[in-house]
Amino acid sequence: MAWNNLGSALQKAGRVGEAVEAHSKAWGIYHEYEDWYRAGTALQNLAFAHEAARRPAEARAHYLQAADAYSRANAPAEAAEARAQADELTP
Repeated sequence: MAWNNLGSALQKAGRVGEAVEAHSKAWGIYHEYEDWYRAGTALQNLAFAHEAARRPAEARAHYLQAADAYSRANAPAEAAEARAQADELTP
């Protein structure tokens, strides 16, 4: 959780590149341990960071990955929210 929290703090500080790295590390750890709910959270935060960096295609891809992770965690409301965020970025 520390990597994910660090990523959020870095993003708030305007250090988006470092935020992407931190959220990516968090996702890797959650994925390795099959903690799908937290993986979804890390992916959603990664999408937020890509949006802040004005990279909508990357953000959309991560929102969809987050939706899949949330589905695996049996969290349908969170999955629906992530899909809706991805849909907002559809060209």
